[in-house]
Amino acid sequence: MNIRFHFELTELPLRYEWKLSRNASISKTNGIIKASFNGFSGMGEAAPNIRYKETPERLKLEFESISQFLNSDFDDSEWDTFLRNAQICSALKMGLDMAFHNLNAAINGETLSERLGLIPAQSRSICYTIPVMEVEKISDFMKSEKLDRFDWLKIKVNQALALPMIKEVLSIFPGKVAIDGNEAWTSKEELLEFVNKLPMDRILFLEQPFPASFRSEYQWLASRSDIEIWGDESILNEPDPEFWKSAFSGINVKLMKAGSFACAIEMLKVAKNIGLKTMVGCMVETSLGISAALSLESLADYMDLDGFLVLKNEPFGILKEKDGMVDWIK
Repeated sequence: MNIRFHFELTELPLRYEWKLSRNASISKTNGIIKASFNGFSGMGEAAPNIRYKETPERLKLEFESISQFLNSDFDDSEWDTFLRNAQICSALKMGLDMAFHNLNAAINGETLSERLGLIPAQSRSICYTIPVMEVEKISDFMKSEKLDRFDWLKIKVNQALALPMIKEVLSIFPGKVAIDGNEAWTSKEELLEFVNKLPMDRILFLEQPFPASFRSEYQWLASRSDIEIWGDESILNEPDPEFWKSAFSGINVKLMKAGSFACAIEMLKVAKNIGLKTMVGCMVETSLGISAALSLESLADYMDLDGFLVLKNEPFGILKEKDGMVDWIK
């Protein structure tokens, strides 16, 4: 079928400063893609991440560079081949793949989960992520955001504030928390010292404390840490089971890094098969991108899908969150 693709950038102001160990922002600009055929349409979202040298400008230029090849007849196999070989960034690949599959799901009267050959997705409990901030601001932030409605929280940390931030959150929140290091540590000894000071019964896992290039350091840490170490920035678009099993207890798969549903699903299944836990995560995205990630919930032990809750004016209204549960708006 001859699909028509349209791309535009949309600016998404945030409700507060989104700060992690390596950068901070008060707005995001994502790409929105519409695929149309014979009166049907499907939407996709591309959320660029500067960590992977992705920018809104790059999305636009790369879409323009392949646009002449997009308006063609694609069956599923031809589409997968085209997407795999396209010289474009992962976020744009994912936005295109999302639009393509949402279009085909609409044509066939299917849910996206059904289209992908998965169990129909259900509502799921998600976490809420606390960005890096001064310790004295945490209490007011948690109260204003009403974070007691969530079963678990994630705390983004940098090396300087990690321990006091975690202690402050745990003094307020009765549940368990995960820690997101975003590659903040480079010293094995300093990281292990930090890990040994954590309350073991309250921490679910520590996510990506070292840079992704520190492969041997992750293997070293995994044999010494009593807290689970999970991969995020180390998990891109291809399974790496031997390394994963030697370095991590679980992996965080994000559609925007995977570059396609097929790659994301493969990585989640491979991780399960080698005994690792799995999480489906997100970037700062609208409910369009988050709803696509939610469609993979049957493959995930944890869901980290609060990216749409950070937006000041969420434009699509596809999902709702209530009492820490996310579900589709009927």
